[in-house]
Amino acid sequence: MIEGTGQPPLPKPELHNLDPLTARVFQAFSETFYLQRQAMPRVFAGKGVHPGEAFCLRLLAKNDGITQHDLADIVHLSRPRVTKILQSLEKEGAIVRRVDESDQRLTRVSLTADGRRRESELRKILESYLSEIIGALSDADRLELERLLNVLAERITHVLHGGKEPGL
Repeated sequence: MIEGTGQPPLPKPELHNLDPLTARVFQAFSETFYLQRQAMPRVFAGKGVHPGEAFCLRLLAKNDGITQHDLADIVHLSRPRVTKILQSLEKEGAIVRRVDESDQRLTRVSLTADGRRRESELRKILESYLSEIIGALSDADRLELERLLNVLAERITHVLHGGKEPGL
């Protein structure tokens, strides 16, 4: 079991043609990602909200009136999944959806006053969680982690945009 989660350990992929250090880094990265996906629903559970809803509220707070299509692209979720999230938020009175006046094919999404209040509460919960997890690291460790994650993100972006890595 992964300590403190009640979850079985992640299966370690058999990576035969990879140096051991790269394989261990990948395993640590995978386990961290897995644990983060386990933690986020628990962090927001007390507020009865799914992390996807919290994320959408946060994006709407910064991009009020964004189209539903653009919101789906930003959160990297399928349009049907975003539609379900928005239906839930609309039912709870956190958002309103309106057809765009100049292009009837588009639906614009805006926060209500209640949605802004909820987003603010959820942001405080997230900030507390991040302070506990990342803020507990030393400044030097946080700077190094930020640097390494940015390098990793650049490499992943390179691969996603058609850059072919040796041996792929």
